[in-house]
Amino acid sequence: MSVLLPAFRSSKLRLWTVSLLASLLLHNYLYRSANEAISVLPREQPGSANEQVILLKNVQEENEEPELQFDPAPELAPPEVSTQSSALVAPDSFVDLGLDAAAGGTPGGLGIDALAIPLAASSGNGLAGFGSATGIGESRSPDSFAAYIEGLSSTGLDVVFVVDATGSMDWVIAEVTARIADIVDIVRGLVPVSRFGIVAYRDFNDPEFVARILPLTFSQLKLAEFLASIEAKGGDSYQEAVSAGLNLAERESNWRPGSRRTVILIGDAPPHQENMPSILAIARRVAEKSGQLSTLDVSQDSNPALIEASVGRAVNKALYRNSPMLDYQAIADAGNGLAATMDGDIRVTRQLLNLIMGGQFSTEMSLLMDGL
Repeated sequence: MSVLLPAFRSSKLRLWTVSLLASLLLHNYLYRSANEAISVLPREQPGSANEQVILLKNVQEENEEPELQFDPAPELAPPEVSTQSSALVAPDSFVDLGLDAAAGGTPGGLGIDALAIPLAASSGNGLAGFGSATGIGESRSPDSFAAYIEGLSSTGLDVVFVVDATGSMDWVIAEVTARIADIVDIVRGLVPVSRFGIVAYRDFNDPEFVARILPLTFSQLKLAEFLASIEAKGGDSYQEAVSAGLNLAERESNWRPGSRRTVILIGDAPPHQENMPSILAIARRVAEKSGQLSTLDVSQDSNPALIEASVGRAVNKALYRNSPMLDYQAIADAGNGLAATMDGDIRVTRQLLNLIMGGQFSTEMSLLMDGL
């Protein structure tokens, strides 16, 4: 027994020794294997790009607000009848707002939409508001003016100037040429369908021409070019070929059927007396066709202000007529128009515009001409 015990202890020691060696070898193997696996994986440094992306993404996700959800827009069916409000329409550039307010209307409309005053309503013969009194007539109600413009806009307006082109009329032709753009712009601002024509006349013995015409046109350029082509000269006798000018205006102006016809005779000398019957007949025919023949006397006898402007000093107005010549008054009476003078003015714009519009709407026309 004593012999076996040392042998047993010796074998047990060897077993523990073998187990210890085996354990060390196993641990050593596992340690090396672990080191080799760790060295294969990529190393990430603190603050690397991947880490920053993750941090930014997390911040964005934390601060992101929920998306708003809206209900779909309701489907609205358009109305069966569509109407446009005049309050939403800007006024045209040519409309004078002062005139529009005086006419009791809305901007750009001249207040004529709700009016039903007939154009031909008049206490006498002819169109509304037209008379045969000497000079420019008094203004009537704004409603009458609005109704008058409404009638002209529906029928059209044709205006022919019959101008004495003799030497003494040089200043008038120059003035009309200078002001024709203003005249046309203002009239077309009221009646867009307006046309204008010009007849120039001299005397029957003139070597260049007796009467020339530019038929009615919409072109301001043609009007200006025609007047610029006329040189005011001749006219040695006191009386001029007024009948030739009016006859050409009646026959060759190319009037539109149904349009409002306006003829304005501008001169400073009477017609030949033997031609007065034919002139008065022309004037009556113009009036019978719902038109008007008016006259503008620009002679010095009727307009002492023109003499004052030329000599630069005041003159005794008692020495002058201060009214249209009798022949011009008779022509205007026959043509259901007005006989006017320059009325102390030295510009024809105001007189011509008043005559074109009938002469009785002086207040409304003054509003339009304030800027001229």
